[in-house]
Amino acid sequence: MKKSFKPGITPSISKQLQTLLSEAGDDDVIDIADDMDRMILDSGLQIRHFGFARDLDLALFILNDKRVITRPLSSFPFLEKAEDWDLDQYTISQSGIHWTILDADISLRGLLQEEEVLTK
Repeated sequence: MKKSFKPGITPSISKQLQTLLSEAGDDDVIDIADDMDRMILDSGLQIRHFGFARDLDLALFILNDKRVITRPLSSFPFLEKAEDWDLDQYTISQSGIHWTILDADISLRGLLQEEEVLTK
């Protein structure tokens, strides 16, 4: 995975986030949610099932509201390179889907954000 900043350089964060983090105690839970996060949580939206068709270069994400999000399998290099058996070894959480064997994750939030971009 490519780093978003160079080693030795501290990523910049907003003053508002700096203040929030500095005022938080060790036992505090900081909830930084936006409208997308709230929509996912409030609606209980989740990935229900994952499927793929390697010969069609197709990855399918079936949501619990019966929507199906499709992407080219090749748009996820870690999935494209994996063996079929490994692709079937996934777990689903509230935030997305995880392949322990591949040490890979795809977030529901990321899929939905990309879906908005592709449908505009």
